[in-house]
Amino acid sequence: MEPEHEATGRQKRKPLLLSLLFDNKISIWKYVLRTGLISLVPSIIIALILGLSGAITEDTGPEFEGSALGLFITLVIIGPLLETLLMGGGLWILSFITRRQALLALISAFIWAVMHSLLAPAWGLVVMWPFFVFSCSYLAWRKRSWWHAILVTSCIHAFQNFLPSIAAIALL
Repeated sequence: MEPEHEATGRQKRKPLLLSLLFDNKISIWKYVLRTGLISLVPSIIIALILGLSGAITEDTGPEFEGSALGLFITLVIIGPLLETLLMGGGLWILSFITRRQALLALISAFIWAVMHSLLAPAWGLVVMWPFFVFSCSYLAWRKRSWWHAILVTSCIHAFQNFLPSIAAIALL
């Protein structure tokens, strides 16, 4: 009987990445830093590959206009908060389709990628991974409370947007 029990236990384990993304039993700030890096590093690599391949150029990439301070506030504070609020509503609606957390996060990320692609076609490829991470974060911390989900996910999104917003400001 034990080998059967062990196999069942192994089948229920999440892959390491999903375990990290859905772990809300650590401090908020440790989670934000860890998950922010999980989000940021791959998206920078994707953006670099798309930039070097010519898929994203100055003409086809997202356009950021406004004052440096206004742009920074929009990209690092207001945008992450508003998108997290919208994402939470979207995840709630999607939860009527499936309860599988990773699938919910994947569907959410796809929807956000399509929406960002409407502004700049290849940009959806860059934001799909971060929005998968944001969606996992929201779902993980929503188990604690709605406020935790909003705070943690907005902070990760702000972490994600910080360096790109500095780069966008430098190019103004």
